[in-house]
Amino acid sequence: MLKHNYLQKDYTTNGVEKQLKIPFEIELKIEKSDPVMLLSQYVEEMDLTDLYSTYERMREKQATPRQLLKILLYGYMNREYSSRAIETRCKRDINFMYLLEDNPAPDHSTT
Repeated sequence: MLKHNYLQKDYTTNGVEKQLKIPFEIELKIEKSDPVMLLSQYVEEMDLTDLYSTYERMREKQATPRQLLKILLYGYMNREYSSRAIETRCKRDINFMYLLEDNPAPDHSTT
């Protein structure tokens, strides 16, 4: 069996062949005048007690009803009406990631 001698340690992996993830502040990448900031602030000020009353239970590390509302409204603002397309945008678009607040992207059947 051939053993490799590496001259330089590979710092991009953590021993299990997965790349390290460095968290960053998404808010710093989005301009203050971006419509996503206005939408987020507007929804935060809304009274959503009726919306929350329709949910029996909420799990940890899952998008809240408030975040789902933000995602749908922002998708509709950008003429994105397909739940599958909104799911894809939640995984790729920084504005949707900002609305999710570090929660994983919801499944298309959720939105």
